[in-house]
Amino acid sequence: MPEMKGNFASVIKVGVVILLLLAAGYFASELPKSSSIDFSSIRRNLGGTADRTPEPDPVALNASETEPVEEIQARSKYLNESRARQYVESATTDYYRGSYEEALRRLERARIYDPSNYGIFKLSGQIFFEKNKLRKAFNDWERANQLPNDDRTISRDLNTLRRLLRYSRTEMDRLQRDVNKHPDDRVARARLKELEEQMRD
Repeated sequence: MPEMKGNFASVIKVGVVILLLLAAGYFASELPKSSSIDFSSIRRNLGGTADRTPEPDPVALNASETEPVEEIQARSKYLNESRARQYVESATTDYYRGSYEEALRRLERARIYDPSNYGIFKLSGQIFFEKNKLRKAFNDWERANQLPNDDRTISRDLNTLRRLLRYSRTEMDRLQRDVNKHPDDRVARARLKELEEQMRD
């Protein structure tokens, strides 16, 4: 019986060795015949960062050779205007949700892409007006009014805001005189501070 177990173990060992040899032979036949590796690109990039120069993109080279500069600029302008419109749409959604700060951040990004977008300045002026930042609202609406648009309400809103600013300036002068005469008048001081905040750029 022990001899049978020993024979069986040696048969299994021989079988495993044969399987391993067959597997090695299979993998060797599947490998490419020429397994040389070209290290020239790696060697070229081993220098310092000053030595490295990015290789030109062949697709970009072909595009710049075949595409006129005007078309590239037109496509870039279209992409920037499209990005700006997306930011304005997101900012409008934020505005209606009451997230004024997030809306202003998005509008600031939109200005980077397209500073001639009327909607950016109209909406930011509206937000500043609702936040009682009258001077900032005026500046943005004034800019919006200078841009091409078909909005008839902007001139009317701008004139109303102009009158409100004039009134605020007159009120500030009156309050300043009151504070100078009566330094302990806390109500006049608080109102003056509030108006100064509204008039700040």
